Amino acid sequence: MQNKKSLFKITYTAIFTAIIILATAIIRFSTGLGEGYIHFGDSIIYLVACILPFPYCLIAGALGGALADILAGFAIWSVPTAIIKMLNVLPFAFACKNHKSNKILNKKTALMPVISGVFTILGYFVAECVLYSVESATLSILGNSIQAVASGILFIIMATALDKINFKSKISKGV
Repeated sequence: MQNKKSLFKITYTAIFTAIIILATAIIRFSTGLGEGYIHFGDSIIYLVACILPFPYCLIAGALGGALADILAGFAIWSVPTAIIKMLNVLPFAFACKNHKSNKILNKKTALMPVISGVFTILGYFVAECVLYSVESATLSILGNSIQAVASGILFIIMATALDKINFKSKISKGV
């Protein structure tokens, strides 16, 4: 039985990683600010962090984000993105740690996009300072802020919809 649960966890991790890749690299909209773009990947990472147990959600977020950067032609960002996406997962994983509810959205998880968004903005600021310059990083703050806000809003919308169909309880039967 334990092997079956491990297989489910690994399978769901792979499926969610693929969804994160697609939602980041394929479904994206330019912010009009340099190379920045808005994507659905972060909101999927937030959902996965509420659904999959730790560290599986961490793996899906980091791999999904990093591989999406490579696929989208931004390989230089893959390592910083992997680190930032792991940081994005942590607030949600912490909020869901001892929470036995089959709901994705609750009082704690509704606040986590704010913390995760700060990690996104600061993480990409630091990465861009290292990769390019402080000036360039400063100019990217607006685009990263737009991404963080859009991800939070989309997370709440998708979590509400998935909670209406009891998605977490259906998935958690396997994990």
